[in-house]
This record gives sequence, structure tokens and C-alpha cells, in this order.
Amino acid sequence: MMAKGLISFRNATRAVAVLGGLGTWQIATAADIDSAAPPQPASVDASQGVQAGDGASLFDPRRMEVRFGGFAHGLGSAEKNTADVSLEVVSPRLMPDITGWWSFLIPRAYLGGMLNVEGRTSSLRGGALWTIPFTERWFGEIFFGGAVHDGSINGTSDLNALGSRVLFNVGGSVGYRFDAHWSVMATFDHMSNGKSVFDLPFVHNQGVNSYGVRTAFAF
Repeated sequence: MMAKGLISFRNATRAVAVLGGLGTWQIATAADIDSAAPPQPASVDASQGVQAGDGASLFDPRRMEVRFGGFAHGLGSAEKNTADVSLEVVSPRLMPDITGWWSFLIPRAYLGGMLNVEGRTSSLRGGALWTIPFTERWFGEIFFGGAVHDGSINGTSDLNALGSRVLFNVGGSVGYRFDAHWSVMATFDHMSNGKSVFDLPFVHNQGVNSYGVRTAFAF
């Protein structure tokens, strides 16, 4: 009886060993098949590029941007030969899911400030910004909005006569993208009350023209 039990135990052990060997062989075979299979194409991370039809794979209209730069302030005016430091935040495109070559017509919002480091006119500004892709890396921008400032309305020997406390803010940029996150741009920025354009009843309208370079980070 004891011998039969021992024989049965040995048979069961051998069966387990055989089954284990078969399982190991199947796992090894599957691993070989997987390693021999051609690599699948990597999925495209939507955060790394623009949606189809937008014209520039490095620009994603769903990202926000932070921009920092420096400007030559008030060229050709009483405030010339001074400098501004700028900081700006740009929102995602207001309707980011719209695609097609004409999607650049849908603006993004911007909000920022320019601080004059030598005590001339500083300002807070905000409005709408349109990004126009030229190539994958080169792009242009135009912006239009409003600004409030701490400068002079009637002017002094070293301050422009801006005519009103609230001004229009318009300008444009030409930029280059290093990758999906970093870009640099040359920018022209103008502030004035629009007296000559809109025939507004202000006494003065000197305005401020500034030229600068900014670095942007999209996230």
C-alpha cells in the first residue's frame, strides 16, 4: 500500500514537472515571437503638435504661453533711450478644436505688463492675439487690445503727452520656434489713444513706440 502511494506521488510529481516544462516552453516561445514582431509605430502625443490642418506641427493652439522680454522704449519721443521689461501670459486659442488653413483667424487672449526701468511710462495691457504660421518653425503675430498706464496725459520734458489714461495697444511680431515649447520673437509694440484714427476728442496723442525681443514658453 505504501509502495503504491509512493508510486502515485512520483507519477504526480513527474506530471507536474512535464506540465511546468511545457508552460515554460510556451512562455519562451511567445517571448521569441514578440521580440521578432516588427515594432509598432509610436503614437503621436497630441500635446507635442498641432491638430491636423493647422499648418505647423510645433504649434499647439491648446497650450498656454508665458513670455518674458526686453524693449527699447519710446523710440523717437521724449521717453527714448530707456528700456522696458515685459511679462505676458497668452491663453489657448478660444476655439482650439477648429482646424483648417483659416483657423489662425481665431484669436488667443493676452494679458501682461511693461515696466519701464528708468521711471518713464509703464503699462498693463490685454486683448486678442492672432498667430499666423509661415513654416513649421517661423510664424507671425498681430495683436490688438487696450492698455492703462502711469505716464503723463499732457506731457513733460521727459514724458510723452499720451492724452488719456486708457490707450489702444497694437503691434506685431515675427518669431521662430526651437521646439514645441520654446520660441523667440522680435516685437513692435504701440500705445496711443487713437485720436487721429477714430477722430476722438483728445487734446494730445503722442503715443509710445517700443521694439523688443521676447522668449516664450508654451505649456
